[in-house]
Amino acid sequence: MRGILMICLPGLIAGLALAGNIDILGIRSAEYLMELSRNAVTDCADGVTYNPAGLAFIDEGIHLNFGGQYIGKDYTITGTFLGASEETEMSTTMATPFIPNFYAVYKTGSIAAFGGFAVPAGGGSVDYADGLFIMPLLQTALVQAQYGPTHIAILNEGSMEGTSFYMRGIAGIAYAFNQSFSAAVSGRYTSGHRNYKGQGTFTVVDMATGLPVGTTSAELDVDRDAAGMSALISIDYKPSSRINLAARYETATALDFEATANVASTWDVLMPYLADGAKQRRDLPAVAAIGVEMMATNKLRLGCSANYYFLEAADQGEDDGIADAYEDGWEANISGRYQFNNAFSGALGYSYSNYGGCDSTYTDLEYMLNTGLLSGGVNWQANEIMDFTIAGGTTFIEKGEGVGIYTGETFDKNVFFLAIGANASF
Repeated sequence: MRGILMICLPGLIAGLALAGNIDILGIRSAEYLMELSRNAVTDCADGVTYNPAGLAFIDEGIHLNFGGQYIGKDYTITGTFLGASEETEMSTTMATPFIPNFYAVYKTGSIAAFGGFAVPAGGGSVDYADGLFIMPLLQTALVQAQYGPTHIAILNEGSMEGTSFYMRGIAGIAYAFNQSFSAAVSGRYTSGHRNYKGQGTFTVVDMATGLPVGTTSAELDVDRDAAGMSALISIDYKPSSRINLAARYETATALDFEATANVASTWDVLMPYLADGAKQRRDLPAVAAIGVEMMATNKLRLGCSANYYFLEAADQGEDDGIADAYEDGWEANISGRYQFNNAFSGALGYSYSNYGGCDSTYTDLEYMLNTGLLSGGVNWQANEIMDFTIAGGTTFIEKGEGVGIYTGETFDKNVFFLAIGANASF
């Protein structure tokens, strides 16, 4: 039982990474949620994160972009608890109220210096107030070591929470070699924080007799922190005044998470990377991205982009139980933006993300389900200096079915996004 239950609790909140890929949060500006295809943007400071090379073609002066997003979540797992006969639905609806972003660009001549702050991964919490199906299985592994192989632990009451928040600082420079071609390089410092908190009380039952023989309990409260550097290189090419092409490559961010146990827990016997002082790698993978923007008419701009996530090459540790089952992931986006008049424009976008997961990667603690995202928004040019964006989006997420110890479980998610943003140019 212990070998089977070497599972990935660090993945408890990885599923927040919608519109991106495993751990990665793709929505890092309101303008992205409005259009979804931003890999070839050249007219907004959020190019700091989506197309740095394109900033060499932005207007002269200072450009600022700031905003935040709200994420509404409804995650459900349907299954049967150990020792029970009827299916139960466990769910969490804890919203993420605010994820901020800020970008700044200074353009002079052929050079643009830029920097910013974003949340590249995680971005919130989940709270399974009635526990998870895996909890009595974890406790049963410990109970059998004490009482014998015919004994199981039945959950009486329990809960499981997870929080993940990554912060990233960015700084770099872009240079236009001529009116058609530019390149950029930037460095990025990322700090990641995760917390896992759970508790449960159990009745110990001898299945040979069907009688209870005692009670037991477990508690978990662990913080995990890591920090690392990465780099980004980007190129931008304008074959004509109406078409822009861009590509970027982001190196992997090496993150060696160190655990700080706030309470003593017996579960770290089954998950040693949660023991106090233990370390485990969970890198953000390298990313290759391409994009194109085309002015179809003087008022209609079309966009298309794609991202590829090198999950198989990323170091995800050797003791999480599922990371080796992931394949590389990818994402494809399309968008259309229409300028109604001098003050207002609107846009629609669609994105599909394949996370590289499969039934053998779906667990109570991590289930990355392939996702479609439909979004749209409106931009208001308030004056020559300021403009404002509001955008929203909803997901279409494939259901997943568990295998192994998760056989009989069904995993489902529904997520809603809302973002507001503002730009200032001087």
